[in-house]
Amino acid sequence: MKKLAILTCLQANDVCAGVSCLEALAARRGGFTSYAGQEVQLCAFLRCSHCGVNPTEDPGMLEKLERIAACGVDAAHIGVCAQKKNGARCPQMEQAAAWLEARGIPIIWRTH
Repeated sequence: MKKLAILTCLQANDVCAGVSCLEALAARRGGFTSYAGQEVQLCAFLRCSHCGVNPTEDPGMLEKLERIAACGVDAAHIGVCAQKKNGARCPQMEQAAAWLEARGIPIIWRTH
């Protein structure tokens, strides 16, 4: 069984209920196609804490990242909300992703 985490943008919280990410996971489409035919467990679904602060210097966000690392996820998916239409990625989410990658957790920059 694959253990997964989904990280999303706090700014998207005004319009996002996580429905598209969770539907894509359940249907194994979008960023989750590689899990077709496999059992998965969603271990974490979190929003970043806020913009403009390095997540490794934000005690709340760092605690979230540490909990993801400690639960043994096989991969972390970064929501499409953390990327702009032009492909630019949120700098704070890039830092969070780098922190997770440094602990051996693969990052997939896609959900739905």
